[in-house]
Amino acid sequence: MKKNLNYICIALIALTLFSCNKNEWTPEKEADFKKEMKEGLLSQGKGIFSDEQATHVADCVLEKIKSKNLKPNDSETPENIALVKQMGKECAQEVFSKTGKNTWDSQTESQCKTMLKAMFLNSGVNSSNATFLADCAITKIKDQNLSPADLQDPKNGDLVQKIGKSCGEELMKKK
Repeated sequence: MKKNLNYICIALIALTLFSCNKNEWTPEKEADFKKEMKEGLLSQGKGIFSDEQATHVADCVLEKIKSKNLKPNDSETPENIALVKQMGKECAQEVFSKTGKNTWDSQTESQCKTMLKAMFLNSGVNSSNATFLADCAITKIKDQNLSPADLQDPKNGDLVQKIGKSCGEELMKKK
């Protein structure tokens, strides 16, 4: 009897291990992925995304990942991290263009200033200088007729860098 129980246990363990593919999308894994991505967007985005926008971006990224036949654990490999980040940028641009974030309003301006200030603070700039740099950058970005969504476009990277450098120079003159 004991011998039969051992065989049954071994058979059940083997069946369980081989019938479960741990690297497949399940409704639970999809829900977890979307939840984690949404929470990350809301916390790291520092007010850039509304709850609805973060949900849309998370849904969009998941669909792009699945369309590329990436499995849940595949997105954690180094070669796919850049791909997933690019998907996130594309989805964010899409949500900004659909929700009017392609134009400046007081809320968008405030959100971008908050994000820029946090970025400057994280790089070691003191609070008053970070505020000055963020205000300067937003003013110059708007003067160049760049929309919030344009800031995500890589082709505008040089212009945004020049604006940052110009604001840094103005800060040095101010001192």
